[in-house]
Amino acid sequence: MHGKSSRAAIRAALEEVESADTVQARISAGRRLRRAAEQLELDLVQEAREAGLRWSDIGELYGTTKQGVQQRFRRRDKETPAP
Repeated sequence: MHGKSSRAAIRAALEEVESADTVQARISAGRRLRRAAEQLELDLVQEAREAGLRWSDIGELYGTTKQGVQQRFRRRDKETPAP
């Protein structure tokens, strides 16, 4: 599952933020942390869909419609390269 690799990337980026010795290095690590968190979110939504959760259920979690989450996550899914 991609979720495990996303969590590992988050841990690594957090360690980089904490150990960085320059502002530039912390910013760079912070950007990697944000990207890893976004990937984890995408992975979790994909896992939820594979487990049978409906788009409307996911939309409710985000306080939006099923169409809103479909647009948000289907679009990002198409941008994500295949493993």
